[in-house]
Amino acid sequence: MSPREIFLRSSIKPRLIFVLYDGIENSVFSGQVLKPLYKRLESEGFSSALLISFEKKMYNATEINRLIPNKKKLTVKQLKKYPFVGTMSLYPAVTQLKKILKKEKHYHLIARGPLAGWICIRTINKKNCLSFSIQARGLLAQEYQYSTRGTKNLLKKMIHLWRTRKFETVEKTVYKKNGGWTVEAVSPALKNYMIQTFGTSPDKITIATIDLPEKIKPNLVTQWRKDVRKKLKIKQDCRVFCFNGSAKPWQGPEKVIHFFYDQLKKNRNSFLLVLTQDRKSFEDLLRKSSISQKKYCIISVSHSEIYQYLSACDVGLIFREQHIVNWVSRPTKMLEYQAVGLEVVHNNTISFLKEQSKKLLQTSPQKTIKKRSGIS
Repeated sequence: MSPREIFLRSSIKPRLIFVLYDGIENSVFSGQVLKPLYKRLESEGFSSALLISFEKKMYNATEINRLIPNKKKLTVKQLKKYPFVGTMSLYPAVTQLKKILKKEKHYHLIARGPLAGWICIRTINKKNCLSFSIQARGLLAQEYQYSTRGTKNLLKKMIHLWRTRKFETVEKTVYKKNGGWTVEAVSPALKNYMIQTFGTSPDKITIATIDLPEKIKPNLVTQWRKDVRKKLKIKQDCRVFCFNGSAKPWQGPEKVIHFFYDQLKKNRNSFLLVLTQDRKSFEDLLRKSSISQKKYCIISVSHSEIYQYLSACDVGLIFREQHIVNWVSRPTKMLEYQAVGLEVVHNNTISFLKEQSKKLLQTSPQKTIKKRSGIS
């Protein structure tokens, strides 16, 4: 019997190692990385967890404790992150990670995203690594191209195109058919895209569920609804629409305002709650729309309070542009809306939501989904 087989049959619990490349101050870190990591620790029998995060700026102990409170059995290790200028620029990360993994005996490894996956592929020790999974949370090359599409300078456009192709190379390497690891996608649409574009084996892809937020208990939602509406001076019988996000163009802030303007004409007892860090941008948009200040509220809240404020609402709004990046996504905001039982109004640009709408129609034929003119 090999040492690996002996270990697998023993009662010794392995360690979970999670490699992160998009930073611990990323907006989705708390809900989509940290909480699922704690959940795995509690439910899957690991002895402890090591979170390895590549960072441009190193955080001190006080900042780490602020971003990652109540670490429990979690250890955090920061490594230096360098600007991406092709795969050669990732090798310093490979060297750093390899030094750490050499000291680890018997561990399960998870990499978040293709860059972290590319680094891990070149560092794992097959004798000690019991399993290896790469989390696919989007399309790296497509997202980069999407975010830089407004560039007008010719030289910058050429650089962006070059980087896009390099990101595609990373994705093709990480998601290739004969990789000895599994891939965890966030949606069936992303899974299908990876099979068709990267040739990923269907039997190697699973759909992520552990990072889905838990449903908030109805009695707690009811209490928060009353408390927050009282605090914000919103009538209890008012129909409250909510937008939780930023003023970035791809999140459709103008579509949100336009939609609410139409709803307000139909029902004067409507209210818009905007939860955002981009307060001034929304203030300007709402001012231009001639919507009365009595009909909306724009506030910034911490992630720990988000569910309380969402509970005060009736409808969550998600409007995106027609693009593959949006089509294969599973927006965190959508999950947060659903966790407190909000109706989600969207413009059919996200496959995950479109499929949910189809199922709703199939299971409840008496319900109809209203046509949403002017927001597509």
